[in-house]
Amino acid sequence: MTHAELAVPAAVFGPEAAAGPAHALVLAPVTPRWDGGAFFTPVTGILAEAGLRVTVVDTLSLWDEEIDSLDSLVARCRALLTRYGPVDLLCGNALGGAVAQALLPGVAPETAVLLVSGPARTDALLEARLTEIADLAAGGRSDYALALLDRRVQPQGQCHGTAGDAPAPHDPAAGRRLAAGMRMLCGIDVTDGVRAHPGPLLQIVGSHSQLVTQRHTVAAAHHRVAVVPGAGMRPHFERTAEVSALVGSFLREKGLT
Repeated sequence: MTHAELAVPAAVFGPEAAAGPAHALVLAPVTPRWDGGAFFTPVTGILAEAGLRVTVVDTLSLWDEEIDSLDSLVARCRALLTRYGPVDLLCGNALGGAVAQALLPGVAPETAVLLVSGPARTDALLEARLTEIADLAAGGRSDYALALLDRRVQPQGQCHGTAGDAPAPHDPAAGRRLAAGMRMLCGIDVTDGVRAHPGPLLQIVGSHSQLVTQRHTVAAAHHRVAVVPGAGMRPHFERTAEVSALVGSFLREKGLT
């Protein structure tokens, strides 16, 4: 299968005109199936309300059996970037954030970057937790993998499920996506490329994340890492007001509104 033949699901928000407004490209995290961009709804709304045209892309739709690492996924993503036109703001959540940062050496130097829980590097604890989910998914237990992922994305010390909750039925396609996405995040380190990026960058992470934390982020002196108190892997849902203020301020400071 060639890159041109790949169908990449995407959702577009904000102004309908393809020219004029600033363009934000959002790369999705690991999801069991494409959700139409729902994973980023609070932030997408902020961007669209600020007048940006927002394209949200299903990152894992670029994956197939030929892809065996983040590097090979990034190479395929880079080859498809021209499909989406000029990008003023490159965004990524979790896996999408890792891909966005790995793409930085090849984007325009003035490109602004907005990341939510997007790791630039991993460590033994994060990789162990990702591998545990991946192994369940690859072993035909996507139901338990999804249940474990749901617990891990919540803030440390919080769990909204109950011991009697039944996992969703096993979904082989979802299992393949989960296993591939989690494993591609293991062993990554894009430190040099991120620190060399001359454009503005805002990384947002939760102080109580069980997965991506501040220690997994990288920033140059002119970049910013914002730690949201009490939040887990989804600070944009858990602390929407704080994240909205951070994003809005970033857009204004960088002249994107």
